[in-house]
Amino acid sequence: MVKWKLMLTTLPFVALVTGIKCFLEFGVQFTGVVEFGDFGIVLTGAVFLTGFLLAGTMADYKESEKLPGDLSTTLATLEDQLALVAAQKPGVELKALQHGVLTLTDAIRGWLVKRLTTQQVFEALSAMSATLVELEKAGAGAYVSRAVSELVNVRKAISRIDVISRTGFLPPAYALLEVLLAMILLLLMVAKFKTTVAEVVLVPFVSLVNIYMLRLIRDIDDPFDFAPDGSKRGGAEVDLFPIEEYRARLAARMGV
Repeated sequence: MVKWKLMLTTLPFVALVTGIKCFLEFGVQFTGVVEFGDFGIVLTGAVFLTGFLLAGTMADYKESEKLPGDLSTTLATLEDQLALVAAQKPGVELKALQHGVLTLTDAIRGWLVKRLTTQQVFEALSAMSATLVELEKAGAGAYVSRAVSELVNVRKAISRIDVISRTGFLPPAYALLEVLLAMILLLLMVAKFKTTVAEVVLVPFVSLVNIYMLRLIRDIDDPFDFAPDGSKRGGAEVDLFPIEEYRARLAARMGV
């Protein structure tokens, strides 16, 4: 159902455009003032710009697909390093260290679904960093150094996700594509078609393709657009199951 979400939410816009055209054609007898074939250059320009924007946003999207898996792997490696610290230092309780990783994982999950702010997730990172400092003071040595490296990787992944989510791809290009879309819809309203069948087919088809592609590009541009309940607001959000599954495995090891 997720793959059809964007399509289904685009159809009302297409129906509105088609309804307006039908009203002009059959309601007020306005048959148009320009041949449909005469504005092919506008359609060509829209196709070119759409392809350019889609290629740019897809580059970030493909990277975004990897980030949840990278995060879960890094958290697991961090947990492994802390387990080695606990094995080396009998006075260090493994469960307490695992609880710190679990807290950090929950903070990342909460941030991804907009329940926590960016400031709060970085505070969770700082809390884990403080734990590593205490372990270093206790003489944990090389294992703590490796754990610090993994924590740095977690921080890098979170920063990258934050930038991808909050930064749009070339806003001026979006502005031009929106202008082209408005021009196409306006031209459809004033276009003349050789037959009624061509009009009934081409008006919804052209409007569907252009409206859908603009909405798709905007959706891809933020692949981390989740609601606080964890549901996907669009149809192109990345899957968070690597983090969810790692969290479940960690909780099982802790017996919680």
